[in-house]
Amino acid sequence: MTSRVVGAESAIGVARASVGHLQRTLLEHAPFVVVVLAYGAVGLPILGSLDRDVVIPLAAAYRIPVLVTVVYLLVSLLGLTLWLVFVQGRAPLSARLFSDLKAYWLPPGRFVATLLVLVLLPAFLGLMLGFRTAITSFQPFGWDVAFMELDRWMHLGRHPWELLQPLVGRPGITRFMDGFYVYGWFVLLWVGMAWQTVHGREPVRSQFLLTFLLTWIILGTIGAIAFSSAGPVYYGRVTEMADPYGPLMAYMAGLDGESPLRALAIQERLWSRYTEWGGITAMPSMHVGQATVVFLAAARTYRWLGWLLAPALLLILLGSVHLGWHYAVDSYAGILGALVVWWLSGGVVGWWRHTMDLEGEAER
Repeated sequence: MTSRVVGAESAIGVARASVGHLQRTLLEHAPFVVVVLAYGAVGLPILGSLDRDVVIPLAAAYRIPVLVTVVYLLVSLLGLTLWLVFVQGRAPLSARLFSDLKAYWLPPGRFVATLLVLVLLPAFLGLMLGFRTAITSFQPFGWDVAFMELDRWMHLGRHPWELLQPLVGRPGITRFMDGFYVYGWFVLLWVGMAWQTVHGREPVRSQFLLTFLLTWIILGTIGAIAFSSAGPVYYGRVTEMADPYGPLMAYMAGLDGESPLRALAIQERLWSRYTEWGGITAMPSMHVGQATVVFLAAARTYRWLGWLLAPALLLILLGSVHLGWHYAVDSYAGILGALVVWWLSGGVVGWWRHTMDLEGEAER
C-alpha cells in the first residue's frame, strides 16, 4: 500500500510540475501568442472578403519548421553527447551523462516552449503567405518606376546593378551568389529559428521570436501591400516601359544557357504562378530583412557569431541586387525595418518580463 501511495504522490508531483511548466511557458510567450492570434483574427476575415480564392499553404508552412527543428534537435543531441563524453569525460550511458543531457539539451520547460512555437508559428506563416499571394488584389504594382528612379538618385545617377557588375559580374561569383541566395538564406533563417526556439537565451530568444512575427506583419504584409512592386526582373513586364535591367537579365540568361541558374528558374516559376494567383512582392526585401533578424539575435547571443554571420548578410544584400530580385532600396528598407522592429520588440519583451517578474529566466 505504501508503495502505491508513494507512486500516486510521485505521479501527482509530475502532473503538477507539467502544469507549472505549461503555465510558465504561456506566461513567457504571451506577446508571441497574442500577436499570432491577433494576426489570425484580423487576417482571416480580410482574406475571406476578397473576390477570389486565396491559397493558404498550411501543409508546407508546417513541414519546413517542424522538419528543420527535428533535424536540429538530433544534430545538437549528437554534438552535445560527444562533447560531454570526449571533452568533459562523462562515462557513456552513465546517470551523470543523461542528467546533463536533460539539463542542457532540452529542459522540460523549453520542451513545452518549443512545442508551442511549432504549433503557432507555421499557422502564422501560412496566413502570411496567403496575404503575400494576394498583394495585387489589394494594391496593383505601382511603385517600380519610383523605386528604380530612387535607386538611381541614391547611387549618383547609376543603377546599383551597374555599380556591382564590374565587381561580381563573373560567372563563378554569380553562380556562388545564386546558390547562397537560395540555399544559404534558407539554412540561415531556419537553423537560426530552430536554434533560438530550442536553445536561445532569454530575453534574446523572446525578442527574436516577436521580431520575426512583427517583421512579417509590418514589413512583409502591410509594407508589401502599401508599396506593391514586382522588382527589377519583372520591370519591363509590369511597367511596359524601356527596361534598364535588360542587360543584367541578358547576362544571367547567358549563364543560364550554359548551366541553369536557380534565380532564373524560380523567377519564371513565380511569374507563372503570379499570372494565376499572385505572389510577387519586392518592397521591402524580406530575404534581407529576416537575415538581419537572425544576425541581430546571433550578435546579441555571441559577439563572435555576429561577426561570422556579417559576411553572409552582406552576400544576401548584394545578391538581392545582382540577381535582379530587388531594387537596392528594397534591401535597405529590409535592414532598416528589421532594426526598428528589433528595437521595438526588445522594449515590449523587456516590459513584459519586468511586469510578469520573469527576470529570473534571463540566463536560462
